[in-house]
Amino acid sequence: MSFFTNLRAERLIADIKAVGDADDPAARRSFDKLVKLGPTAIPRIIDALANADKNETAGFVGVLAGLLDNKTLPLVVAGLGEGNQRTVAGAATALSSSRNYAANLLFGLLDQPAMPKGTIVGIMTAQKARMNARDVLQRAYNQDAAEKAAMFRIVADIADASIIPEMLSRLEGKDPIARTHIINILARFNQRDVAGALQRQLKDTNKFVRQAVLNALAGFEGNVDVGLLCEVLRDPDVETQQKAIDAVVRANHPDTMRHLIAVLRDEDENARRAAVEVLNEIGTPAHVKALLQSIKDDDWWVRSRAADALAKIGGPRV
Repeated sequence: MSFFTNLRAERLIADIKAVGDADDPAARRSFDKLVKLGPTAIPRIIDALANADKNETAGFVGVLAGLLDNKTLPLVVAGLGEGNQRTVAGAATALSSSRNYAANLLFGLLDQPAMPKGTIVGIMTAQKARMNARDVLQRAYNQDAAEKAAMFRIVADIADASIIPEMLSRLEGKDPIARTHIINILARFNQRDVAGALQRQLKDTNKFVRQAVLNALAGFEGNVDVGLLCEVLRDPDVETQQKAIDAVVRANHPDTMRHLIAVLRDEDENARRAAVEVLNEIGTPAHVKALLQSIKDDDWWVRSRAADALAKIGGPRV
């Protein structure tokens, strides 16, 4: 039966190509007959994709999508391992459009060396509404950078509050790239426990982790520890320090000036400059007076560097 089915599939494909117009009624009837042949026609359709024009490809992809289910999935997936890019693109389109197979079966393809990982993750992105965020998160760690980033974007799109505990538990992991992605996802959830966990990462040794936290805290009004933010004004990385300045200014917490005093006394000139930049944005004459009062009894070198910072860096407000 398979031999005769193959012959019929080949004949129908030849008829489609002979018509020269995939939208012609005769060609459409041949496409419909291919669907009726069932799964045994899939390998011949996969082969036909290599030399199909745009309209023919659309027709063949429609047939593949109609024949796809859990059992026929390996037959269509075989097209992803072909060297011909038209074949790969056609099989990927069918896998992206069909909803007749279990989307979690795509995870197994990531473990197959012959499979194009980027293409598979692209299919997963198209099927993300049918995927479980925890499953995607778990498997993202084993991927290369590009695929890892794409899978974390999938998690960001489909995650809800139920996944917060798992993501918080992964904040202490060893992979700084993964942790940065997790921080970006957690930025969606303005909760006290999330804010607390993120702020503990402000002392991380990786500057990109610290920067991701500062970006995330931008939307966390009312849940920000301004004392921790002011500590980052001492950060040795200039870009991170600038993000900290922006974060402190944005928070505009009533206790900010109390925390700025220590930074204004800091030995590092960049830290003092950062403190004055904050002061320039949210300070008042009363705040400046309070700062001066706070350093009047300090040693002369402390008074000198604080006054120097206020004088040299200070803008209109100072």
